[in-house]
Amino acid sequence: MSRENRIKLVVALSLFISGCSFKSGVEGKKWFQYASKYDQAMRKMAASGGALQDYSKAHKTGQKFLQTEQPTENEIMSVLRSPDKRFQRVGLAAMSLKPIETDQLIDILFEFIKDQDPELRWYARYALMKFAKFPESTRAERGKQLLEIIKSRPGKELSFEEMLVLAKFPSKEAAQFLTEQLLKEGKENKVFRICAFRSLKEMGNSYYDEAADYVKNHGSPDIKKELLEQENYWEITNTPTGKK
Repeated sequence: MSRENRIKLVVALSLFISGCSFKSGVEGKKWFQYASKYDQAMRKMAASGGALQDYSKAHKTGQKFLQTEQPTENEIMSVLRSPDKRFQRVGLAAMSLKPIETDQLIDILFEFIKDQDPELRWYARYALMKFAKFPESTRAERGKQLLEIIKSRPGKELSFEEMLVLAKFPSKEAAQFLTEQLLKEGKENKVFRICAFRSLKEMGNSYYDEAADYVKNHGSPDIKKELLEQENYWEITNTPTGKK
């Protein structure tokens, strides 16, 4: 056997052994299999435009994932750091269903919301939405970072999920940005106005009241009317007798 062929054989064997090790260590896990099926179901649902049967399948698969033994931080890190985008999607799908809330994974999710792949960005945003809380020591810096990411996007790439994540990082700058979204006219911007309203409410009364006063003083009649409707709906759905 020539030297060149021996090198090829060694490389092939190394890749085979590495692949088998990864499969037995992670791909063989139930959580990975259900997260992979969930990702496939979500992609099919997106392709069908949100068909009810596809949504139902994705939901059921997600519930099965939640009933399995959950991945460790190291397992999630291994797939998120993989050069294979399929593994990255599976890891992000798992995080979007039940995130592991650590500093390292927050760093990785913030990297993914800047990724060129819209699917990876979507999963990362949903994972961040499900975080119960962020470390107080880094919250201000995270909020600043997130706001810079959001502002850097072209208008057509503005994400309402990221606006909802912004509610977890209250600041004057974030409130100002959300107030600007409340004032945007047009049906095409309604979902962003609704998300901005919700985020400001979740930031707290001091942030929301200042934004609402500004809208009432500078908004168009239609925008003011819509804001009042949202306030009424919020009161109904967030009181002890009406909260969903």
